[in-house]
Amino acid sequence: MALSGCYGVLKWIVFIVNLLFWLAGVGVLALSIWLLFDQAVVFMAKGAQDYATGTYILLAAGALMTVIGFLGCCGALRESQCLLGTFFVFLMIILVAEIAGGVWAYMNRADLNKLVQESVRDTVRRDYGKDDVTTKTFDMIQRTLKCCGAESYASWANSAYNGVGEKSPLEIGISALAPTYSVPKSCCADPDSDVCETTRKLGSLGFAASALGIVYTDGCAPKLEALLHQYFTYVFATGIGIGIIELLGMIFSMLLCCAIRKIEDFKA
Repeated sequence: MALSGCYGVLKWIVFIVNLLFWLAGVGVLALSIWLLFDQAVVFMAKGAQDYATGTYILLAAGALMTVIGFLGCCGALRESQCLLGTFFVFLMIILVAEIAGGVWAYMNRADLNKLVQESVRDTVRRDYGKDDVTTKTFDMIQRTLKCCGAESYASWANSAYNGVGEKSPLEIGISALAPTYSVPKSCCADPDSDVCETTRKLGSLGFAASALGIVYTDGCAPKLEALLHQYFTYVFATGIGIGIIELLGMIFSMLLCCAIRKIEDFKA
C-alpha cells in the first residue's frame, strides 16, 4: 500500500527523524569508544570504580540506538505497524533511561570534581615517574593545559618525584618545605630550551623570580575541573538534542502508525 498526500509527507518525516536518531546512535558509539581509550579522560576517571561499567553501558546504549534507528527507518519505508510500534516502545524506554541517567550525573557532579582533584594530587605526590603510561599522560596534560603540579608548580616540592616519602606530614602545595626542588620538563613552555633545564631545577629559590613565562604557574587540578565542566556541557547539550529527536520520533512514528491503520480500515 502506498500512502499519498500528507500521509506520504509524514512517512518521509518519520524516515528522516529515524535517520537522525540512527546517526545519533553512531555518535554515541564513537563517544563511548573515545571514553574507553582517551588517556586524558581515563586519567581523570582514575579511581572511579564504576567508570568502565558506565562506559560499557554507554557503548551498549549507542549500539541499541543504532539498531532501533535502523528499525525505525525500515518501519517507515515498509509502512509496517509492527516495526513502528516496536520502535516506539524501545524509544520510550531509552528516553526514560536517559532522563534518569542525566539526573544522576547532575546530582553527582560534585563527586566527580572531587575525584579529579584526588587523581591529580595522587599522581603528583606518588605516581609520577613510577608508571610510564601515567607519566606520559600527565606530561601531555601539563603541556596541553599549560599547567604544572596539582594546585601550582610548588606541589612538586612534596612529591616522590623529588624523593619525598608518601608519609610526609606536610601537605602538597607548600613550597617552603624544600628550598630547591625540580619540576618535570612538561611544566616548561619550551621543554627543550636551556633556560627550562636551569629554571625547572631551582624550585622556590628561582621560580618566583624567573619562572614567569618559562614554567607554568597554574595548577592542573582546577584546569582539569574546568575541562570536565566543559565536557559535561557538551554531553548535556548533546543529550538534550538526542532527547528532542527521540521525542519527535515517538510522536511522528505513532502518527504514521495510526495513519496506516486508518487507511487499512478504510480500504477494508
